[in-house]
Amino acid sequence: MTQPKPQEEDKLFLPDPEPEPIVVKVRAVCGGLAGLVVAGVLWLRVGGVGPILTALLFIGVPVVLACLAVRCGDGFWERWIRGDD
Repeated sequence: MTQPKPQEEDKLFLPDPEPEPIVVKVRAVCGGLAGLVVAGVLWLRVGGVGPILTALLFIGVPVVLACLAVRCGDGFWERWIRGDD
């Protein structure tokens, strides 16, 4: 029994089948850079926090976004740019 093909929107967060190693590196770096921007904006909006929370913010957010970019591939960036919920 065959399963139906997922629609375009269903594909947004499905991982890509085995991307090349350079693609994984590029996605990780771009996700990390986007994470630094997000962390900077959050830090400025909060008005600065203590040194420990600042370090956690500037390490945690880029790592999470890099992991999402690698795992979800192009769907991550499509969703980010569109601003879908």
